[in-house]
Amino acid sequence: MQKKALIQELRLRLNAKLNQLQETKANLIESRDSDTKSSAGDKYETGVEMIQQELERTQGQIDQVERQKDFLNRISMTPNTIIGEGSLVITDKAKYLIGIPYGELKLETGNVYCISSASPIGELLTGAQKDDVISFREQKFTVTEIH
Repeated sequence: MQKKALIQELRLRLNAKLNQLQETKANLIESRDSDTKSSAGDKYETGVEMIQQELERTQGQIDQVERQKDFLNRISMTPNTIIGEGSLVITDKAKYLIGIPYGELKLETGNVYCISSASPIGELLTGAQKDDVISFREQKFTVTEIH
């Protein structure tokens, strides 16, 4: 698996997610702004407040996707001998991209777990080298490649 192709696929998926979130945000704003005040003022205010909370949650998700995109743009394609932020790590059990908490990325070439370096496995992998054996939840796995 090529790191460049993985990052390209992640960019596509993040852009699609960002477009969907921005569409949701636009719909929420339209809904909030078009809601006319009814005679039951409390009901109106509660509805507007719920929309506002959903807007804030959606904006938080947009901000997170933007940070993930920024991180992808900073990943170096230069191979490393020590695992760190931006490393594509292949073990005898799974593949990991360190630094972006996206979750499992299902690809035709196999699944890749996009994890934060602060996650439990991310912390164990960070600083490791090829052929190091990592123990996690009573399982051992060996680092076979670092890209």
